[in-house]
Amino acid sequence: MRAVFHSFDNVSDDEAIIVTGDAAHHLNVVRLRANEDLLLLNGKGSILTTKVLSVAKNTIEIKVVKSETFTPKHQLSLAVAMPKKDAFEDILKMAVELGINEIYPLVSEYSQYEYAPSERVQRILESALIQSNNPFFPVIHEQRELGAFLKEHQETIVFFNSRPAGAKKEQMQGPKKTILIGPEGGFSPEEVTAIGAYNSVLEIHLATPILRAPTAVASSVGYLLAAQSGPK
Repeated sequence: MRAVFHSFDNVSDDEAIIVTGDAAHHLNVVRLRANEDLLLLNGKGSILTTKVLSVAKNTIEIKVVKSETFTPKHQLSLAVAMPKKDAFEDILKMAVELGINEIYPLVSEYSQYEYAPSERVQRILESALIQSNNPFFPVIHEQRELGAFLKEHQETIVFFNSRPAGAKKEQMQGPKKTILIGPEGGFSPEEVTAIGAYNSVLEIHLATPILRAPTAVASSVGYLLAAQSGPK
């Protein structure tokens, strides 16, 4: 079923909605027709199943068939020392597709990009939301220094260290975790030492070559979800 982002709140069954702007343009491009089914996602946890009533050049009229409200599938967040712009944009897409709850852009010694909200970022998030049918956008926080972030967060910080020395595996307590990923050059030795000094940090090394930041995000989320679900 086709899907589109639409910022709605408190919609009732059988209610009529008019879709305009970029969403209407996109649906015209893909040749949406009357009587087709269409999903509306608001990025806040709700998905509407709708029926298309009419299609015009700049407006799509639809009727709500069913409204559903969801809760997040897990409690994983992501803290990333900013890689290059294209790598961070890939991370944004993956974060939505993987159901990441919150994103913390960080400044570190080797970080390469300064994050700022933009229309491009919003388009990337919307595209990934539609592709994955995820009910939620991640919350993206203001960029912070690595040290300040660590001091403010008491939940388990899971640091995937590309260097095997000192890495340790322990039982992970509690469902809420924040994955810590370095930039393309990794964290400096001094930063790795500082990270390891925090009691809430769980350090893990995966037996892989050095990964690009987006690949590290996908691998770490998969690792944690598998660890949380346990053996089947």
